[in-house]
Amino acid sequence: MSHRNPDARQRLLAAARAEFARHARAGARTERIAQAAAVNKQLIHYYFRTKQGLHDAVLEEAGQEVASALANLPLAGLTAVERLRRLVKAQFDYLAQHPELTRLLVQAEGGAWFDQAVGPLAALLTEGQATGFFRDDIDPLQHARQALLLHLGYFVLDPLTQTWGDRAVWRDRTADLIVRGSSW
Repeated sequence: MSHRNPDARQRLLAAARAEFARHARAGARTERIAQAAAVNKQLIHYYFRTKQGLHDAVLEEAGQEVASALANLPLAGLTAVERLRRLVKAQFDYLAQHPELTRLLVQAEGGAWFDQAVGPLAALLTEGQATGFFRDDIDPLQHARQALLLHLGYFVLDPLTQTWGDRAVWRDRTADLIVRGSSW
């Protein structure tokens, strides 16, 4: 096992993400995390204090990952309504393309990670309200949260939703629901 080094923390986060996605927080074992990261188990306590601290750090990183994926979309030149539609679709597609991340988020308890993950959607809704594109009687953060919950719900019910046909249909209908619920 290696001693502290610059990439040990990142290896721990990567190993913990896989472990928490597979076994949830309660079933995850710090021994397996340390072994997968090829570090001494004590480094978990050095960097994160507790298993809960490690779990919180993994979720924070996951929230940042989702937010970054949305923030990096090329949306210049589009109307606020079309940007919202594309963000909601992209959020679904990102979760579909990253099943380990989706399993992790589905099993997660509340926390700041959730609002971080929906930040780009909430910011767009707030901006759209200020410019008159979106209704001013909705709470942008709550509306953005609902979009993510609809997506996560689809993946939670995967054995059932697999029988519903093409995922893109659900994604598009969810985007329409969010857009119609926020537009005049």
